[in-house]
Amino acid sequence: MRRLPALLLALLVVTSGCAEYIPWLEQSPEPETNAQPVVNPPPGANTDWIFDAERLVSAHDSILAETNYRKEVRIRPNHSLGPREWTNVTLDAHVGEERIRIDQRGRGPSFGNRGSYTAYLSKNRMIWHVLPREDRPYHSELNTHLSIRKDIQSNAQVNRILSGSDFMWNGTTVRNGTKLYRYETSSDTELPDTKSLSATVFVDERGFVHELSGTLQTTGSRSVTANFSYEFSEAASPPTEPKWAEQVPQMSMHFESGIIAIEHEDGAVVPAGTTVQFTLMNDSNTAPGSVQLSKSFEPGDTAYLSVNSIERAERGQLTADGTVAINQPPANEPLESYSDWSVLVGISTDDWQFQGFNRSSGTD
Repeated sequence: MRRLPALLLALLVVTSGCAEYIPWLEQSPEPETNAQPVVNPPPGANTDWIFDAERLVSAHDSILAETNYRKEVRIRPNHSLGPREWTNVTLDAHVGEERIRIDQRGRGPSFGNRGSYTAYLSKNRMIWHVLPREDRPYHSELNTHLSIRKDIQSNAQVNRILSGSDFMWNGTTVRNGTKLYRYETSSDTELPDTKSLSATVFVDERGFVHELSGTLQTTGSRSVTANFSYEFSEAASPPTEPKWAEQVPQMSMHFESGIIAIEHEDGAVVPAGTTVQFTLMNDSNTAPGSVQLSKSFEPGDTAYLSVNSIERAERGQLTADGTVAINQPPANEPLESYSDWSVLVGISTDDWQFQGFNRSSGTD
């Protein structure tokens, strides 16, 4: 029995060298190694760096134009005396289907420079609530807010940051099931008036920028160190009108043949005795005027303001004369159509202000 271990050892030595010739001793194949993960960098980038920031931001903007999304901006400087571009600001914007809902704290020149406010923009109207309360905390505008819409939807600062430095690839990560490509920079930058920049951007393979954040130091006598972040996320639905919109009247207007028709669509009642200011404008002249409402102006009503004449005052300035009636269109059209004029209308109370602009339907 003591010889059995020796025989088994001898058999093992012999068969180990013949395994490839003995079918039942055929070795199992080596396990396959895992395939390398698929890498599909976003437009304007590769697995080295972002080589075309404009192309990347263009892809990002194209996606935003076709979807509902949220944009969050945070800028935190170490003092308040630095450049206006890097003042303390918090912006939350919800965008979709030509509507924008804005909540901003701090005075950010890139977002209307209105200080702290919350706002709602539809196709051709903007209403906003200024915070903290001022003399007139609620405002409504018609056809006069396009610059704010452009500022909110612009990603020019993101483009400048990405274009001003070499962002190098640093692998991928996954957020909420989406693979994101990480690019980082920590070097000299060509960003104007900026001494140094350290930043990271996360972008998916479509070119949608999920986050750009970092720290920069500006140049000049009032140099500031600012932390910043720009975050974007797709939203399931477009923004809805805020509840406080009931505090301000929402009106539309039309100017044709010397008659300004103002339709009260929703919101606060305009009390009797309120002054309606209007200004006629063309390429060479401006003629202001005002009328007073004889009765309250409520949702569903239409105010018809007839421009009766434009006269020259004592000092050579033009003034406009008019009359207004609620739900009573004038029996006769004014003698002058004012087809080459545009009109600006303003209505104010202690709580709110409305401002609307309209070109005459006869204007090219």
